[in-house]
Amino acid sequence: MKNYTALIIDLKNSRSYSVEDRNSIQNYIITVIQNLNKVFSSSLSRDVEFSAGDEVQGLFVSPESAYLYFRMFSMLISPVEIRAGIGVGEWNVKVENASTTAQDGPAYHNARYAIDNLKDAIGYSVLLYSGSKVDLFLNAVINTSFALTNNHSEYQNELMLLSELLYPIDYHQVIGHNKISLISKLITSKNKLNYYTYYKKSKSVKKYPFDKIEYISFESFPIDAANDDSTFYVSGGKKRGMITQLSEILNISRQSIEKTFKVANIYEARNSTIVALKFMDEYL
Repeated sequence: MKNYTALIIDLKNSRSYSVEDRNSIQNYIITVIQNLNKVFSSSLSRDVEFSAGDEVQGLFVSPESAYLYFRMFSMLISPVEIRAGIGVGEWNVKVENASTTAQDGPAYHNARYAIDNLKDAIGYSVLLYSGSKVDLFLNAVINTSFALTNNHSEYQNELMLLSELLYPIDYHQVIGHNKISLISKLITSKNKLNYYTYYKKSKSVKKYPFDKIEYISFESFPIDAANDDSTFYVSGGKKRGMITQLSEILNISRQSIEKTFKVANIYEARNSTIVALKFMDEYL
């Protein structure tokens, strides 16, 4: 039987938001999901959607695609905090023409088991469960990039997301790069969120890349981690000319962007993502 990958995402502390903010955030997240489903359409067996309350769920053809979806999702909805469970296994209860909430099988059970165990997994943002001994090592690897970026300021997160729009990390073309423009449109709608604008005003940083995003058009140059043939160490997350491009697009000094990249561990996080993708493909 073929294995599939279920992804369950939970919004942390969602009940602490005001009713107005919670509605605003949920409406934005619905838009994010709708657009990411188009970007990841080739790797989805069942579309990602809200399943119950503040929980999001979907079914993917591979753990790599689920991981990349969660990674992009977390950047797009920051500073809202989330956690996730990724389950690898069979999809043996198939309800034709029905959404992900009507499906069932070990992949879904494993994702639920993973997210239910996150409360005891200190420092982890996501857990993957396949029932294999390799899960112990794989979870350390897939969380490295999140450990490096969990304390990002919103300015740092925005720069990282912009770098992802320019040089998206992919694996065997699970991302539809001709649809990346949908993500840049999301950024404009995010700027209109009451919660987000209030959050930014409460911070001391004056410049935010997203404040200029509606005047920018992107040409993406994907990095397929599957083609990274490094045998000693991975460095493909750093692309030559990335800083210069961001500087020209945002009209921010190259030195300022370079400094932010170093402080925010953006190159390290991108390289760690490539390692995680290769590790999943090798052992799952």
